[in-house]
Amino acid sequence: MAEPTIRTVRCILRHEDRFLLVMHRYTRRGRRARWGLPGGHVEARERYEDTARRELREELGVALVELREIGDYRFRGALHRVFGAEHASPILRFRRAELLKIAWRRLDEIALLRDRGLLHAGYEVQAVSDFLALGGRGPGPAKVRL
Repeated sequence: MAEPTIRTVRCILRHEDRFLLVMHRYTRRGRRARWGLPGGHVEARERYEDTARRELREELGVALVELREIGDYRFRGALHRVFGAEHASPILRFRRAELLKIAWRRLDEIALLRDRGLLHAGYEVQAVSDFLALGGRGPGPAKVRL
């Protein structure tokens, strides 16, 4: 059986002790929007880091110089690659054609959203925890979270 391919790329943005969550406008029919990490689908022949940069630029108008790979996380039968980055200032504006809302949350607040069933994929808490375990700096080892 073939290993699942990377379906989407997401990015953890950290400002001080908070992490950016977004609510994407487009959801599956009949499902309500939930909080998740910014990012989106990988385009044909696109490198994963390029996907992260493109999605951040499109959704948030952010151009990041340094991204670090956090790992791969399973969701709905596919893998989703997560990168992380420090951000010098909070992001307050976003592209409303793609996003309904954005919010900066502490890790404990993200865990509370998970417990209430309000996270998109459910791996967000683990990904942020992994980012913090890396000290929020330096490239991390590629790993797959189940």
